[in-house]
Amino acid sequence: MTATDIWMLIAGLGLFLYGMFHLEESMKQMEGRSFKLFLQKNTKNKFKAILSGTIVTGVLQSSSIVNLMVLSFVGAGILSMRNAIAVVLGANIGGTFNSWLVALLGFKVELNNITLPLIGIAGICLIVFKQKKLIDQIALFCMGLGMLFLGLQFMKQSMDAMMIQFDFSPYLSYPRFVFLLIGLIITSIVQTSSATVVVVLTALYAHVIPIETAIAVVLGAELGTTVKLILGAIGGNAAKKRVALGNSLFNVFTSAAGFIFIEPIIQLITNTFLIKDPILVLVAFQTFINLAGVLLMYFFLNNYGNFLENQFKENKKSVLQYLQNASIEVPSTITDMMSKEIGLYIERVIRFNLTCFHIKPNWLINSEFELDYQSQYAKNEAIELPNQYQYLKETEGEILAYYSKVISQMKQSDEIIRINKLIEALRNAMYSAKGMKDVYQDKTEFSNSINEVKYEMYHQFQAELSEFYKVLYESFVNKEMSNGLDSITLLLEKNKTDFDERINHFYFHVGQNVLKEKDISTLFNLNRELYSSCKAIALAVKDYKNKSE
Repeated sequence: MTATDIWMLIAGLGLFLYGMFHLEESMKQMEGRSFKLFLQKNTKNKFKAILSGTIVTGVLQSSSIVNLMVLSFVGAGILSMRNAIAVVLGANIGGTFNSWLVALLGFKVELNNITLPLIGIAGICLIVFKQKKLIDQIALFCMGLGMLFLGLQFMKQSMDAMMIQFDFSPYLSYPRFVFLLIGLIITSIVQTSSATVVVVLTALYAHVIPIETAIAVVLGAELGTTVKLILGAIGGNAAKKRVALGNSLFNVFTSAAGFIFIEPIIQLITNTFLIKDPILVLVAFQTFINLAGVLLMYFFLNNYGNFLENQFKENKKSVLQYLQNASIEVPSTITDMMSKEIGLYIERVIRFNLTCFHIKPNWLINSEFELDYQSQYAKNEAIELPNQYQYLKETEGEILAYYSKVISQMKQSDEIIRINKLIEALRNAMYSAKGMKDVYQDKTEFSNSINEVKYEMYHQFQAELSEFYKVLYESFVNKEMSNGLDSITLLLEKNKTDFDERINHFYFHVGQNVLKEKDISTLFNLNRELYSSCKAIALAVKDYKNKSE
């Protein structure tokens, strides 16, 4: 056994995984509305749910995509836990389709007859027809299939060479449990049982290991997918943890039963189903334990679903900091707490907007909300901006939901007027954040551009925004609520003046022919969005500060 043989095996595995990746990518467009509608319409009872999970996983060649769809349906209340688990159980059966594909084609057909034409034609089509969406998807699928088979061919050749040069027999005396652990570890590392199964099939084809050992490794691979599910559920919501627990318990049960009854099941497959080829016996064994497990679980799905529903109980934690302390019996507390809640929200939006333009000033201090922000939200600055924006939307939604519940019960007109003004400030702040989120990609393009004019424009935007927010923040943090309103009015006027001056400046550069047509359009859109965002946040601070209206 030479280093070349080992590297050929590793290269084959890499090509196989890369091919699987392309197969998945080519099917992701189909994963959208059509498959979601299919699942939604065909999961009304547990039998259809299992069948749907099997079919969709078999077509998509990825149980993870199906699991994501199931999780979204459970979270939205479209699927009950019982039917969600039924779909996931069906996905376990569908996951064996790939094993059958490899076993029936990869070891029964001369691979060179299909692999090279697939890769050659698909590669040409990917370049020549990249603008044709349908052809591009088909070519990507064929490329993935070709790479998968090419990787399989590499692994077969390396295994044949290893079999001649290396004696594996001393290692086969180890207990089967050791091989089960090997399958579990490999699958946990490569994050797909398909890779483990194809390596085992290749070893079986080369007569490196007996069928019992091969089955033990594959059973370990089934448990390895459970490790991936558990890791994926850590930190997730209760529904995600329940689905992961349901699938994990199923895999542990079927793998344990399969491991205990290896010989009887092999005898059943070879004597009753008359399957003699070890490669097909292995795949049939994998399919059998999943089918038998699903059939047995079918009659207990209602109880199983109820059991899972009672796990991971979670109390929905409010994202609000102050309003949960308000009382409808004392209307003034609602107004006070609403004022504090929206003040903190404006603080968050200001910091979000500055972060969007990579502005890190030293004047973000002295706010009454600074301590709450640092303790509750500063950690969010480390996550991606789209997620930060989603947190802002979630908070706005909770405030508006609270508002809709209490406003009809309030009687004092002055309190109602003040709360309505605060809600207007909330909506303006959210609109400001949305504007910044929408221009983030355009801003990034300008900040990374080698075009000096575009790069200069970015720094002009950055400097003007920094000055704008410095003045705004000074007004915002002023302890006297009414103080700073005049400066906000002046700031709004300056924002409009800067907007107009930038337009004139842009037209000058357009006349110099230093910008492409697309860049010109982007620049004007960026200017408009920033003007609107600044105006909205200034109005939000003005409404928040103004008690007189």
